Amino acid sequence: MAGWVIWMVLSAAGAAAQLELDCAAPERARALIEYAQLSEIEQVEDIHRDLLDKALALCAAGAGREPCRAERRRQADLDWERKLRDIKARYEKMHKDFEERCRASIALIGEAPASLTK
Repeated sequence: MAGWVIWMVLSAAGAAAQLELDCAAPERARALIEYAQLSEIEQVEDIHRDLLDKALALCAAGAGREPCRAERRRQADLDWERKLRDIKARYEKMHKDFEERCRASIALIGEAPASLTK
């Protein structure tokens, strides 16, 4: 599990560093941020689903199986909601940082294009 967390942090940092966010093309930059966010959500969802399947398989057969499975699902749902919030917050920050960087650079050279003043 710790290895997964490290991989996700490095992956997210790499994705943020690799995005070419150009203030001259803000619509393209916003779409790129949204695409990267969706891609990360899909990756984390796949990993989450696999971990849930493994956790459910650990519940022993018998009378306690269903309560065990229900509790593992509940814990997995809470974990998924936390991961999703973290991803969304990270990409929202990336979006805000992009907007601020572009506004600052435009302020140095003059008037902001209408596409950045939304």
